Amino acid sequence: MSKLNLLIVFLLIVVFSCEKGYITDCRECATDGIGDVKLKIHIGSVSYDPAYRRITIYEGAMEDSLILSRFSTEAGYVEYDALLYKDYTVTVEFISNGRHILSVDAACPQMRYDENTCNEPCYYIYGNIIDVRLRYNY
Repeated sequence: MSKLNLLIVFLLIVVFSCEKGYITDCRECATDGIGDVKLKIHIGSVSYDPAYRRITIYEGAMEDSLILSRFSTEAGYVEYDALLYKDYTVTVEFISNGRHILSVDAACPQMRYDENTCNEPCYYIYGNIIDVRLRYNY
Protein backbone atom coordinates (compact mmCIF):
# COMPACT_ATOMS: atom_id res chain seq x y z
CA MET A 1 0.00 0.00 0.00
CA SER A 2 1.12 3.51 -0.64
CA LYS A 3 1.85 6.02 2.10
CA LEU A 4 -1.35 7.89 1.29
CA ASN A 5 -3.47 4.76 1.79
CA LEU A 6 -1.72 4.03 5.08
CA LEU A 7 -2.32 7.58 6.24
CA ILE A 8 -6.03 7.38 5.38
CA VAL A 9 -6.42 4.06 7.20
CA PHE A 10 -4.58 5.42 10.24
CA LEU A 11 -6.77 8.54 10.37
CA LEU A 12 -9.96 6.49 10.10
CA ILE A 13 -8.81 4.26 12.94
CA VAL A 14 -8.00 7.26 15.13
CA VAL A 15 -11.30 9.02 14.42
CA PHE A 16 -13.56 6.02 15.04
CA SER A 17 -11.71 4.44 17.97
CA CYS A 18 -11.79 7.43 20.31
CA GLU A 19 -15.37 7.27 21.48
CA LYS A 20 -18.14 4.71 21.60
CA GLY A 21 -21.48 5.75 20.15
CA TYR A 22 -19.85 8.13 17.70
CA ILE A 23 -22.89 8.41 15.41
CA THR A 24 -25.71 10.49 16.91
CA ASP A 25 -29.35 9.70 16.15
CA CYS A 26 -30.93 13.17 16.15
CA ARG A 27 -34.40 11.69 16.79
CA GLU A 28 -33.14 10.47 20.18
CA CYS A 29 -31.44 13.76 21.13
CA ALA A 30 -32.72 15.99 23.94
CA THR A 31 -31.88 19.70 23.82
CA ASP A 32 -33.07 20.57 27.34
CA GLY A 33 -31.21 17.92 29.37
CA ILE A 34 -31.01 14.18 29.58
CA GLY A 35 -34.28 13.49 31.42
CA ASP A 36 -35.09 9.89 32.27
CA VAL A 37 -32.66 7.19 31.21
CA LYS A 38 -34.31 3.95 30.12
CA LEU A 39 -32.94 0.53 29.34
CA LYS A 40 -34.61 -0.57 26.11
CA ILE A 41 -35.03 -4.33 26.36
CA HIS A 42 -35.96 -6.17 23.15
CA ILE A 43 -37.41 -9.57 24.05
CA GLY A 44 -38.93 -10.67 20.73
CA SER A 45 -42.35 -11.15 19.24
CA VAL A 46 -44.78 -13.61 20.78
CA SER A 47 -45.52 -15.28 17.44
CA TYR A 48 -41.97 -16.65 17.10
CA ASP A 49 -40.83 -17.07 20.69
CA PRO A 50 -42.38 -18.97 23.58
CA ALA A 51 -45.13 -16.96 25.26
CA TYR A 52 -43.84 -17.45 28.82
CA ARG A 53 -40.78 -15.34 29.55
CA ARG A 54 -39.29 -14.46 32.91
CA ILE A 55 -37.05 -11.39 32.85
CA THR A 56 -34.40 -10.75 35.50
CA ILE A 57 -32.54 -7.43 35.63
CA TYR A 58 -29.23 -7.40 37.50
CA GLU A 59 -27.10 -4.50 38.64
CA GLY A 60 -23.62 -5.20 37.30
CA ALA A 61 -22.64 -8.68 36.19
CA MET A 62 -25.04 -11.59 36.53
CA GLU A 63 -22.45 -13.42 38.66
CA ASP A 64 -22.76 -10.72 41.34
CA SER A 65 -26.41 -11.76 41.93
CA LEU A 66 -27.65 -8.21 42.65
CA ILE A 67 -31.21 -8.58 41.36
CA LEU A 68 -33.02 -5.30 40.75
CA SER A 69 -36.21 -6.71 39.29
CA ARG A 70 -37.75 -10.02 38.24
CA PHE A 71 -41.03 -10.29 36.38
CA SER A 72 -42.87 -12.24 33.69
CA THR A 73 -44.26 -10.67 30.55
CA GLU A 74 -45.72 -11.52 27.19
CA ALA A 75 -44.62 -8.18 25.70
CA GLY A 76 -41.95 -8.08 23.03
CA TYR A 77 -40.38 -4.85 24.31
CA VAL A 78 -39.89 -3.49 27.83
CA GLU A 79 -38.32 -0.31 29.22
CA TYR A 80 -36.71 -0.08 32.65
CA ASP A 81 -35.53 3.02 34.55
CA ALA A 82 -31.73 3.14 34.70
CA LEU A 83 -28.83 5.30 35.84
CA LEU A 84 -26.08 6.61 33.61
CA TYR A 85 -22.71 4.85 33.66
CA LYS A 86 -23.99 1.86 35.62
CA ASP A 87 -23.70 -1.68 34.26
CA TYR A 88 -26.85 -3.77 33.86
CA THR A 89 -27.31 -7.40 32.84
CA VAL A 90 -30.65 -8.79 31.69
CA THR A 91 -31.60 -12.45 31.41
CA VAL A 92 -34.72 -13.88 29.85
CA GLU A 93 -35.73 -17.45 30.61
CA PHE A 94 -37.70 -19.26 27.93
CA ILE A 95 -39.26 -22.70 28.02
CA SER A 96 -39.61 -24.14 24.53
CA ASN A 97 -40.42 -27.78 23.70
CA GLY A 98 -39.43 -28.83 27.20
CA ARG A 99 -36.07 -27.07 27.00
CA HIS A 100 -35.00 -24.38 29.43
CA ILE A 101 -33.31 -21.56 27.47
CA LEU A 102 -31.51 -18.59 29.02
CA SER A 103 -30.71 -15.51 26.92
CA VAL A 104 -28.28 -12.93 28.37
CA ASP A 105 -27.20 -9.43 27.35
CA ALA A 106 -25.64 -6.45 29.13
CA ALA A 107 -25.46 -2.68 28.70
CA CYS A 108 -24.05 0.45 30.30
CA PRO A 109 -26.06 3.60 29.44
CA GLN A 110 -23.84 6.57 28.62
CA MET A 111 -24.42 10.18 27.61
CA ARG A 112 -22.68 12.52 25.20
CA TYR A 113 -23.19 16.21 24.48
CA ASP A 114 -23.16 16.71 20.70
CA GLU A 115 -22.83 20.21 19.31
CA ASN A 116 -22.31 19.53 15.62
CA THR A 117 -24.34 16.60 14.26
CA CYS A 118 -27.93 17.79 14.75
CA ASN A 119 -29.62 21.14 14.10
CA GLU A 120 -29.18 22.19 17.74
CA PRO A 121 -26.69 21.07 20.39
CA CYS A 122 -28.19 18.17 22.31
CA TYR A 123 -27.63 15.38 24.82
CA TYR A 124 -27.53 11.89 23.35
CA ILE A 125 -27.92 8.70 25.41
CA TYR A 126 -26.36 5.57 23.94
CA GLY A 127 -25.44 2.08 25.10
CA ASN A 128 -28.87 1.54 26.63
CA ILE A 129 -30.22 -1.13 24.27
CA ILE A 130 -30.40 -4.75 25.41
CA ASP A 131 -31.33 -7.43 22.87
CA VAL A 132 -32.23 -10.81 24.35
CA ARG A 133 -34.30 -12.07 21.42
CA LEU A 134 -33.87 -15.67 20.33
CA ARG A 135 -32.02 -15.87 17.02
CA TYR A 136 -33.73 -19.10 15.95
CA ASN A 137 -36.54 -21.36 17.12
CA TYR A 138 -36.07 -24.64 18.96
